[in-house]
Amino acid sequence: MYFTTNACNNCGKCWEACPVDCIKHPQNLPFSCTTCGVCASVCPTTAIRKNRFGGYYIDRKRCTLCGLCVKHCPFTFAKIVGGRVKGICVRCGVCVKVCPVNVRVDALPIIKVPIEYNLLLEIATPERLAALIQGKKVDEKAVAVR
Repeated sequence: MYFTTNACNNCGKCWEACPVDCIKHPQNLPFSCTTCGVCASVCPTTAIRKNRFGGYYIDRKRCTLCGLCVKHCPFTFAKIVGGRVKGICVRCGVCVKVCPVNVRVDALPIIKVPIEYNLLLEIATPERLAALIQGKKVDEKAVAVR
């Protein structure tokens, strides 16, 4: 999962460059697919698989476009567009590379993994993510690695 600090200038380069369309911008702060794995856990054909970078990819040969990943995505990232599932982060890092002000941050070094799904729901808001990146206490259950 990638975070965006509140120093973001909303240029849009990260969500324009994302090859899988997994970045939203609520409250004008880019927010990425959290790679929580719910989509993979509900896929009846195991078409959604974890890659070596900690992200997920879709095996197009196995995917039947049943829509269960879309239905169960807790942050509504997964979607079917043009006969393909999109919105699931592969953790390619393109969003970090294209950011002109270096405000996209890889969360894996910041948050201990595996992170519980319920905790992810608690901290996955732009305000809480910004606080976590700044090293502020977010929640007693949310333990930063730093």
